[in-house]
Amino acid sequence: MDLTADNFMRKLDNGVIICRLAERIQAAASKWRDEHKSSEFFPNKKIKCWQKAESGSFFARDNAANFLNWCRAWNVPESCIFESEGLVLHKQPREVVLCLLELGRIAARFGVEPPGLVKLEKEIDAEEACPVPSPTAASTPRRELSKTDLHQQVLKIANSYRIEAKRINEGKYVIGGRVLFIRLLNSKHVMVRVGGGWDTLEHYLLKHIPDKMFEIRRPSLGEKESVDALIVLKSRPNWNHSA
Repeated sequence: MDLTADNFMRKLDNGVIICRLAERIQAAASKWRDEHKSSEFFPNKKIKCWQKAESGSFFARDNAANFLNWCRAWNVPESCIFESEGLVLHKQPREVVLCLLELGRIAARFGVEPPGLVKLEKEIDAEEACPVPSPTAASTPRRELSKTDLHQQVLKIANSYRIEAKRINEGKYVIGGRVLFIRLLNSKHVMVRVGGGWDTLEHYLLKHIPDKMFEIRRPSLGEKESVDALIVLKSRPNWNHSA
């Protein structure tokens, strides 16, 4: 299925695809348990789905509600649960994505191909679990820290805001005094691991390091005391900058 940022909610809003996803995860869990002769308990909850539900209809809302009940049976955190109306009326795209990411983490246990962001999370978790080499240990050869696509894009964003981005190793940076795990999603989106979720690097910088972006100044004599006069952009982005 060809899902894009433009058609994402429109493709999902009748609830059919997400119900099919739930059915696939349920089947994968049952198969995994049989193959591994596991006694681990998994909810065996069938999900009712109106296959011909139209967008905005009662049946679309019922599909969404059935899916959410299934998610709760699988202990998906309430912080990742959206409202039926949030899906049907396209009001909660962020919550829908968070819910699907959480299901991706669950499904990955049973051999279902996880979303790209979940793969990146596993990669970072493995990296965090590795012992940190001592300063006296053999350092990574300079040629291994070459100008990769990720590094070039991180530098471009950081330099456009006049913020230093120090690379510790590939995908791990110190920016604004904070250690960040950064990955490139689908070869174009520069994503930062933030707690249990993700954010774009640009949005992260504006949200979490505002002191690097803005400064407060006193208005000049005779200058109108407006918010625009008092708060100025310290580092104006230069999107034409090339790393």
